[in-house]
Amino acid sequence: MERLSDYIQGERVVRDLRRHAPQALEALARDLEQPLSPPLEKALARSLGDRRVPDFRSSEVLMPAMMTTFAVSPAVIAEEELAGLEATCNRCSEVGRCWQAMRDVAGAEACRSFCPNAGAFMGQDG
Repeated sequence: MERLSDYIQGERVVRDLRRHAPQALEALARDLEQPLSPPLEKALARSLGDRRVPDFRSSEVLMPAMMTTFAVSPAVIAEEELAGLEATCNRCSEVGRCWQAMRDVAGAEACRSFCPNAGAFMGQDG
């Protein structure tokens, strides 16, 4: 169980960054390899999931990582289909979960359960 102080610490940092340094918050969200304290990582994942990082575009950060997870090259996807996959990614309700999975380098099997583009990435009709 997450300790209350950890929760508050993570949420406070994210709130302060959102208010005073939104570019720094977005930079943290865009860097999937940046070491973060567990409370900050959880708070940032919640903020992404709640769409409280306004300039974060999951298709720019998460979709390339997810395509790597599924061993898919964007070069083999038709431009119109890629645009559709990006739109789906940007509308996804699992952004926080996906961000956490990509930071954890989760495998394709784990991502299949929540990624709306998984079927396309696996060569299936979504």
